Amino acid sequence: MRLLSPRELADALGVSESSLKRWVDAGKITAARTDGGHRKISLPEAVRFIRETGAPVARPELLDMPEVAAVQARSVVPRGDDGFRHYLLEGDAVGARGWLLSHYLAGRTIAELCDGPVRAAMHRIGELWAHDAEGIFIEHRATDACIQALAHLRSTLEPVPRAPVAIGGAPEDDPYMLPSFMAASACSSENSDCDFALLRSRMESFFPIFVSPLPSSPWHLAHFSPQFATAVAPRAVRAALARANAAIECFSFMLRRSGSGWMNRGD
Repeated sequence: MRLLSPRELADALGVSESSLKRWVDAGKITAARTDGGHRKISLPEAVRFIRETGAPVARPELLDMPEVAAVQARSVVPRGDDGFRHYLLEGDAVGARGWLLSHYLAGRTIAELCDGPVRAAMHRIGELWAHDAEGIFIEHRATDACIQALAHLRSTLEPVPRAPVAIGGAPEDDPYMLPSFMAASACSSENSDCDFALLRSRMESFFPIFVSPLPSSPWHLAHFSPQFATAVAPRAVRAALARANAAIECFSFMLRRSGSGWMNRGD
């Protein structure tokens, strides 16, 4: 994990080092001390401070965010959420990452970004195939760019010790990776330790997880396609969880329903 000195963070924010140190001393920014007594600030902590205070980032490249600097330097881009779709249509993965990251730094949550600009852009791009010979190629390229951008966002999150574990995935014949990745990213941003390794697992692979108690996991979150929900009744899954005597506070299926949003919750 990248650790920043007060001077590095101060330069990134365009403020004096003395001001930054005062914020640390006042508890507004959490910093660790090295053996030599020097303050060090984690990158996720810097991101948290920026998001919560609305502090402008003068030099994002100093925070290992050159994509944000690249987006800030571009002027011929549609305003509002259409800017994200513009980068996807142009095949500009760097621009897409920078756009999402800059809006995340400005305070928008990952869930809001997924439900808003990402969903709207992919919905419109997904309709190109009907009247554009390159529509399918553009959609696949845009999907890859979205996944890259969300993975980049997740790298800025601070790991939470003993956080609730959200286990998600989809059957191996489900070709849609983006909805599951959006769900995993949103869970990770809400202080959950989200395991996304089961994306292409067989349906039977989920049951050993459900019936194995996880002491540090007060709840599970499962993401399945409608086909899986039809093949395996929710009642059977609940029974398996009850038999395992797991400490379940909340359990729900997150069903992807094409054309009506990236997430639909139901029993």
